[in-house]
Amino acid sequence: MIPPSPDIVDYHEQTPEVKERFTQLKQRPVVLSVDNVTKDFPTRNGVVRALHDIDFEVYRREFMCVIGPSGCGKSTLIRILAGLEIQSEGEVLLDGNPVAGPGPDRGMVFQTYTLFPWLTVKQNVMFGPKMTGHMSAEIEADARQWIDMVGLSKFENSYPHQLSGGMKQRVAIARALANRPRILLMDEPFGALDAQTRAQMQAYLLEIWRNLDITILFITHDLDEAVYLADRILVLKANPGEIDEIIEVSVPRPRSMEQFISPEFIATKHHINQLIHPEQKGDGPVLHFPRLTEAGDDVE
Repeated sequence: MIPPSPDIVDYHEQTPEVKERFTQLKQRPVVLSVDNVTKDFPTRNGVVRALHDIDFEVYRREFMCVIGPSGCGKSTLIRILAGLEIQSEGEVLLDGNPVAGPGPDRGMVFQTYTLFPWLTVKQNVMFGPKMTGHMSAEIEADARQWIDMVGLSKFENSYPHQLSGGMKQRVAIARALANRPRILLMDEPFGALDAQTRAQMQAYLLEIWRNLDITILFITHDLDEAVYLADRILVLKANPGEIDEIIEVSVPRPRSMEQFISPEFIATKHHINQLIHPEQKGDGPVLHFPRLTEAGDDVE
């Protein structure tokens, strides 16, 4: 838990520059529209509702993060957006067209490393465009461009087992972008990385986003990551997954690690934490845990 502090500012407060940025963002075309989406899963004990009445829009070149407690349906939501799951009710529109299955207009990056182990870095990046029937010479030139963008030119002929975790995810991002999608969907892509590599990958991703005409929807369970990356943060609550709040991040862009201790950053993080982990009212559960050993001193 993040302890409350009298110095925490109102997370709604925005500088004139930040207000102007959101005004401009909301004037852009809507790329992704999620209209009253509900998802039910049949089980032996009846129907379990994973998502209920999810309704939001994502604007062109917006960076939106989705966060929430365990069981709130974050991964189910992004699989529906990717066309890997079908919603029980509602509609998903990409550029006004219904999403009815997977397609090259949506790039997907998973938490697990999903590269083809028998293909080199360059062959992995070329795979999607090759399936669409593009000319080989054109595909190879484009692949080298994407590989260079993620800083892996020296490793284009390496195989996935020869790469670190962060390098594999950079290849996965390049492979997703090689199809030139309208939106990049990312399901906790940095969750398995160590803290230092994760910070590097966040910086890489922001740099890629700044230089491409790409919209990003990013699932995370990390509060710092959400506030650092996002324009807006969609907070879900669990059982069933419903929208709790959509937060406009008041931290100015361009972002830097130094902003982690800024009043705007701390205020936004504190508010999200309160939404995800509300204080329990009344007496909470009492834990009875017997002492199983004598340590020799009372370090508590």
